[in-house]
Amino acid sequence: MRGNKLLLAVLLMLGLAVPVLAADSGEDDPLVVVFPEHTTKVNLSSTDVNRFVCPGPIKDVMFSQDKGIKVKIAGENAFVKFQALKKGQEVLYSKTPSEFYLVCDEDVYSMIGMPRQIPAQTVRLSSGLKKKIEENLSLFAGLPLEKKVLKLVKQAYTRDLPESYTVHRLGKQMDLYNQVWLVAKRDILVEGEGLGVREYVVSLKNGEGQWRLSEKDFLRSSLTQNPLAVAIEEPLLGPGDSTRVFIVERRNLDEQANPLVTQDIEPDAGIQSKKRAEEDQDDLFADEEGS
Repeated sequence: MRGNKLLLAVLLMLGLAVPVLAADSGEDDPLVVVFPEHTTKVNLSSTDVNRFVCPGPIKDVMFSQDKGIKVKIAGENAFVKFQALKKGQEVLYSKTPSEFYLVCDEDVYSMIGMPRQIPAQTVRLSSGLKKKIEENLSLFAGLPLEKKVLKLVKQAYTRDLPESYTVHRLGKQMDLYNQVWLVAKRDILVEGEGLGVREYVVSLKNGEGQWRLSEKDFLRSSLTQNPLAVAIEEPLLGPGDSTRVFIVERRNLDEQANPLVTQDIEPDAGIQSKKRAEEDQDDLFADEEGS
């Protein structure tokens, strides 16, 4: 830590330069989020119990029972387990994708579950794009564009993001500069406001002694198409240092917001451990063993 407080120097493309002061905070990765009326591919654990979380009661879950899947509904949660086959001393885990249709709070969620040998996954079923837009509009109601941009930068910097934002984890390293490495960390979209912010992590390449970053360094077409602001956490980099850069831009809902965002879903960092998951799945499905 280079100080108790970190200063974000924000360069607004509107011609206004405003300093933003914020406190540091810990890492916080989002859960996998699924919206209604759209078919979404989600990575699920083939070895542990997966959990679907709905904003209201889950009324029903439709799936292919012939694929060896067990589902239990408990209020606002549905627990999904791919059954393993034992062949001699070998345990075979499912690799077959399966469709799931969840009726949740008057909405239908369509998913293709991709079984992977990963820890238990938690999938949040969002209340829908219409409600997200309404919530986002209320968050920014009455604010001029400059204050909307500053508010979004603060939220991204402190990782204090409302659930109505859509967040994609990226993790893509980009070699665009001679002096520094650039990693696209995540992309945040505020539906209804036509705003988005992309977070990058910047670090010096080996052999570089020191380098000062400028907001203008990141106004490249490969990074942003419609920029409104660039915010740099710490512009001066030394060996072993890293910093975060935030690019706020206008977004068009009718087009792909970010070419870096793919349909691949990464395992969530906040999932329970495999040991705990194994214990939970034994409890959940104990009454069905041997049936």
